[in-house]
Amino acid sequence: MAFPALRPLNRFAAPGLLLLASLALYGGGLLPGRAFFYRDVLHYYWPTQATRFALGGLPHWNPFHQGGLPFLADIHAGVFYPPNLLFGVFSFPTAYALLLVLHHFLGQLGLFVFLRRKGLEELPALTGTLALGLTGYMAGLGNFGPLVSGWTWTPWLLVVLQSQFLPLRRLAVLSLLIAAQLVSGDPQSGLYSALVAATYVAWFPGRKERLVALAGAGALGLLLAGVQVFPTLELLAESTRGGPGVGYLASWNLHPVRMFELVFPYPFGEYLGVPQFWAWFMVKGPGSIPFALSIYLGVTVLVLAVLGARKDRLTGFALSLCALGLLLALGERSPVSFLLEQPPFRFFRYPEKYVVLVVLGCAVLAASGARALVTGPSRRRLMALGVAAGLMAVALLFTGAATETARELFASLLQAASTRAEPSGPLENAARSVGTALLFTALMLGLAVLALRKPGSRAVAVGALALVAGDLLWTARKTVWLGPASLYQEPALAARLRELAGSPPTRLFRMDRALKASAPPSRDLEGLVHLREWEQGTLKSNLSGVFGLEEVTSYSAVDLRRWTGLMGVLARRPQKVAELYAGCLLLTSPQAAQAMGPGEQVLLTEPSLGLAVTKLSECPQRLRTVTRTTAVASLEEALARLGSGNVDTRQEALVEEGTSSTYGPAKVGSVELGPRSARARVTASAGGTFLVFATTAYPGWTAAVDGNEVPVRIVNGALMGLEVPEGSHQVELSFTDPGFHSGLQATLAGVLVLVLLVLVSRRGQDARTQEPAPA
Repeated sequence: MAFPALRPLNRFAAPGLLLLASLALYGGGLLPGRAFFYRDVLHYYWPTQATRFALGGLPHWNPFHQGGLPFLADIHAGVFYPPNLLFGVFSFPTAYALLLVLHHFLGQLGLFVFLRRKGLEELPALTGTLALGLTGYMAGLGNFGPLVSGWTWTPWLLVVLQSQFLPLRRLAVLSLLIAAQLVSGDPQSGLYSALVAATYVAWFPGRKERLVALAGAGALGLLLAGVQVFPTLELLAESTRGGPGVGYLASWNLHPVRMFELVFPYPFGEYLGVPQFWAWFMVKGPGSIPFALSIYLGVTVLVLAVLGARKDRLTGFALSLCALGLLLALGERSPVSFLLEQPPFRFFRYPEKYVVLVVLGCAVLAASGARALVTGPSRRRLMALGVAAGLMAVALLFTGAATETARELFASLLQAASTRAEPSGPLENAARSVGTALLFTALMLGLAVLALRKPGSRAVAVGALALVAGDLLWTARKTVWLGPASLYQEPALAARLRELAGSPPTRLFRMDRALKASAPPSRDLEGLVHLREWEQGTLKSNLSGVFGLEEVTSYSAVDLRRWTGLMGVLARRPQKVAELYAGCLLLTSPQAAQAMGPGEQVLLTEPSLGLAVTKLSECPQRLRTVTRTTAVASLEEALARLGSGNVDTRQEALVEEGTSSTYGPAKVGSVELGPRSARARVTASAGGTFLVFATTAYPGWTAAVDGNEVPVRIVNGALMGLEVPEGSHQVELSFTDPGFHSGLQATLAGVLVLVLLVLVSRRGQDARTQEPAPA
């Protein structure tokens, strides 16, 4: 039996609704005085973009963090991603929220177009699209803007993959999408696209043609993004991600018990609400809460997914994505965990991120389910869903009828499992979660009963769309956290520290362990804002760089292996690290300042922040000479000697691939420090001297004495140095990213290939249109 088609929407209705959904999710950040601020937004993305525009031009080196880091190679900075130019036009909070809204809207639009071209009507396609855009996982990505930017292009890749483009044109467009993902700031989105595209190719006809297009587009996309990819590969080789160990893969795996959250909204409590989250035993990562603040798919979405599953290719594609996403998200607990230890998976942290594949798969199923709901759902499946709803009702009655003794026993068991917090009303919270899911399930089943009586009803289609949106937004509102835009103002401490740093500037060393005791609690949103205000006032993480202050310690998404090793062996001797890096200003607590050694003096205190600033009385310079060098065979030997505490780094330098020598007195003057250069006049006595450059060692740094290039040696495990002959000499060090020129050549070659593809494709299109029609 054929059912009447749904009346088409106004041509602007669907895009308008999707834009409203994006604004409903992230638009709060565009309101005056409001801003996203949690996780990497305040501490990483803001400093990164502020540093980029402060350095000007094409920034190769970042002198503000960790004693110096490659900047161009930091793929998360998105230097070559055109939309990021908005950070140079608007204030950071406004640009960040604007990019979130625009990318989220474009990503939704891509999935909508894909579903429409798969033959789904507008309302079912919209329902499936909102099942992707408003899910709990996507709401949590408001704290990771580049991840939204990268994911945006994955649905469009599906659109192009299934299009009727000429083969060469399809290859060209696919390569542009892949290149956009690689430079977006989230290269892992390229891996998502590869997994999604491979799954699509496996399920649909035309495998050979599409596989060739994907392979060619992948190669061309890498070429086009070469100016970003080549420097990043150099950085990976020098970072902790390029070593033999992949220990960070143990962080933020999806705990199996947490899969209840796929169906029920916050069944274990809210992270910033009441009842408080209690299941801390499931969280293992660098933060106290999971990477994915919510993995709620929406019970209405899952009901539609059950109704929409069929024996067809689209269902097989969607279910395969769900299975693949869950297997990867489980991480260490997964039967395919060995894959995560292999390239390219090993380059990316936190397996929980692969939940995004589950979200996409369920969204496609929900679209099919919305169509099935309108045309007349399966009675057998409705009965199965009714049974599931009945089980929810039984569970709800059980939690409501549990005796006080049972509640206390349950709470004791949970408390024994928890190591970070005491449980607060776990049964009551479970009842609330199950009750919410039961309500939305009952409403969706009521729509299904109505659809059985009135097949093809537009009201049913609109009702399903509204229920999915309401279900998901109900949870998303607890996941999108906004704070005051005043968090992005300069704290009073910054101006005072710039005065104390002097010229040439000395670096800061923030003693996190000492300051942590002064941090305020953050068990609700107000407390979290207060904590961030304290962190901003004490310049936590990378915030010093925003205000032009250089720092020895800070957070980076990609840490250099040498810097990490040095910090590890000297973790209990922060003053030694500060001395090595010329970090003479120490940010610590007043209590720690009172116990300072004879070589430090207190410059200022801020009792309201629990902060004191001390200074090393004998502050080493960024460019300084030593009286002797000791040859070491490797990084490991250098770190072992430094860890022993028997090396006086003011007088001695441990030099890899160098020689052991002694030197007479020398002078360093006329020091000039640039963002990626250093100059000084060095005057050495007979026998010359050895000059130490207190900046983190990295390939690409070159040195010249009176214009003649000399070798740069690795010093003290993580720094650099060079020999200077006797007499007075002009010494200059400069940096150019070692992968930049080869990457630029690759990009230019990719552009040339792309132009040729477009020209050949256009000629083929013209030839096709000029062919005479058959008689």
